[in-house]
Amino acid sequence: MSSESPAPSVADSLQELVLMPVKHPKLFLKWIFPMFVCFLCFCCQSVLLHLTTVKYVNLHMHKEPLPEDIGHAYLGKAPVPMKILDMISCGVLLGFMVGALLLRDLRTWSKLFFCNGMMFVMKGVFDYATILPDSIGMAECAARLGEAPLKEFERLGTLNGQEFFDGMVSLELRGVAGKWPVRYCADMLLSGHTFVMLLYLLAVADLVQRSTLLMESPKREICQVFFGIFALGCTAADLYLIVINHFHYTVDVIMAIILTFLLYTNAGIAILVQWFASEYGESSRNTEDSGMVWVPAAMFPFCCFGGYYKVNQMSAKEVVKRQAADGSALWKSMAGPEDPGYGTMQPPGQQKTPEAVDP
Repeated sequence: MSSESPAPSVADSLQELVLMPVKHPKLFLKWIFPMFVCFLCFCCQSVLLHLTTVKYVNLHMHKEPLPEDIGHAYLGKAPVPMKILDMISCGVLLGFMVGALLLRDLRTWSKLFFCNGMMFVMKGVFDYATILPDSIGMAECAARLGEAPLKEFERLGTLNGQEFFDGMVSLELRGVAGKWPVRYCADMLLSGHTFVMLLYLLAVADLVQRSTLLMESPKREICQVFFGIFALGCTAADLYLIVINHFHYTVDVIMAIILTFLLYTNAGIAILVQWFASEYGESSRNTEDSGMVWVPAAMFPFCCFGGYYKVNQMSAKEVVKRQAADGSALWKSMAGPEDPGYGTMQPPGQQKTPEAVDP
């Protein structure tokens, strides 16, 4: 008779999640905090986009011709209900949340919401820094806003100081003429629908990729290829629907795709989530490694480097020795003749005396 305990079921995992706030309040807060940060970043984006709309409306950019866009010229224009794009994004997000919670993957959970928050802030800053004409034109954007919000944005453009601040606070909290949330104009760089959906797809693909490592070949490869095709299809459909609807310029979508890939695979993000998710995250980075980076096979032009990589922190001595291995005469002269591998290149205040040099 076997003494091994039975493997936990999905029901056990669900029960553990329900009881987490009571049994593990500190861990529960760690799961909640990334979502809270993402929400604050979304609020920051909303304020910046409303400020952008105020500037755009009062610059009277409807008098300016729209920039030439290759996607708009090639695909033409056709109405697309934005609910379709919203449903795709919400469906992928729901799938990720269920998978991450069942797998108790706090690292990927934190990475997703931290990345999402950063993208929200970047979008708000980009739009506010450079006002681009709305891709549907000022006339259509004004009709989408409605008469009362449009007049309110025009009025805000004439205010200064405390009056302007009070008006923006009222806009964010109460909306305009009973309308809330308030839509934007000149909401171009980046495409929010694109980076949100792609970010969630990458996170789900990350979970699927690791889960399929437990499968035997060729079942593992079939599952990975199937989901990869699904993710690429969703991204292509998002690009097509957004551009043909003239909801964004083509460059907005392309830039959103590129930045999402670069941010999700960033080593700095990996180090941050490893620090946050580790049990030592409150006071130090005393972890075995500094994080794990996943390079998706679809990340052109780095497709041949697809896989998982460990990020480790290097000491100053290791960095100097690696640089010395390049055989540079300049580096050797900077390091000094006594110890060309390290020598005088130590950080200030940590120079070794001749008596303390390692044999």
